[in-house]
Amino acid sequence: MVKASRDLHGDLAHILVCAGTVVEWLKTTSDQWKVQIDALVRSVSGVGVRWLSIYPYSGQASAIERTEICNAIISVFGGQRSGDRVSVIADHGLVVVVDTCANGQERFVNAVAQLSSSQEIDEDKLAATLLSPASGEPDLVLVLGSPTQVPESLMWELAYSELVFLNVPWLQCDVEHIQMAIGDFQRRDRRFGGVDS
Repeated sequence: MVKASRDLHGDLAHILVCAGTVVEWLKTTSDQWKVQIDALVRSVSGVGVRWLSIYPYSGQASAIERTEICNAIISVFGGQRSGDRVSVIADHGLVVVVDTCANGQERFVNAVAQLSSSQEIDEDKLAATLLSPASGEPDLVLVLGSPTQVPESLMWELAYSELVFLNVPWLQCDVEHIQMAIGDFQRRDRRFGGVDS
């Protein structure tokens, strides 16, 4: 993990929103994607966020279905597709990364496969591949769902991230919800896996 580069005083460079099932994403129209991503981008403006990642909460999608989701996003935002991800540069240089893979284990296996077998795999290389194009782990993971269950789409992202759960449906999440989660994050004393001495 890239914890050495972390600011222990509340820097918020990367937010990951884990929301909606793959089935819900497949039903999300291009116009709804525009409204939702625009709301997420507006909600993080002014707090120093450079990366906004969006993962589905759960579900399975075929390659065709993942392409369908990517195309819906690209049709309104442009952007670039790489594998299961679409990256878009939004206002103020914020990079929005939408990953259509809802299985953290699958994402992990794919990242290991991308690394050359001739090079030694270490934590930093694996993190960089898993989170590309973002430059580090999320500081805040906002889960739209029950606080009693961690989504299957998250695995690696949980090591040093702060989690905030909001029981809000995917298409009803708005600026106020995201700002509430950011406020919760900013009030926390982050230990990055450590404990009080």
